[in-house]
Amino acid sequence: MIFSILIAGLLAATAVALFIGLRNRGPSAQKLAEMSSGTLTVTGVNERPAQGDANGQAYLTVSGTIMGPDIAPTEVYGSFTHSLAGAWPQIGQDLPVRYNPRKVEQSWVLMSD
Repeated sequence: MIFSILIAGLLAATAVALFIGLRNRGPSAQKLAEMSSGTLTVTGVNERPAQGDANGQAYLTVSGTIMGPDIAPTEVYGSFTHSLAGAWPQIGQDLPVRYNPRKVEQSWVLMSD
């Protein structure tokens, strides 16, 4: 009985770890190539942290308006990992993004300059 509970707990922990790991992955190169290019005008951004994790990264939470050739201006919000070695986004800044025109709010990805 205890062995069955232990196995079930181990399987549940593995499933949660896989879900968390897959959630933070970006789109594949093929999906990225199928996405449209646009511009995100930053309207809100969290403060740059004093230090990041062991890899020099920290969470970046940003909101703004995406504009592109095939969509109306769309308000978006999202969180990403971002390198502290680079510049931290500022309100009013325009950043390059890729997005799926059918579901902009859920599919946008920040691109490096």
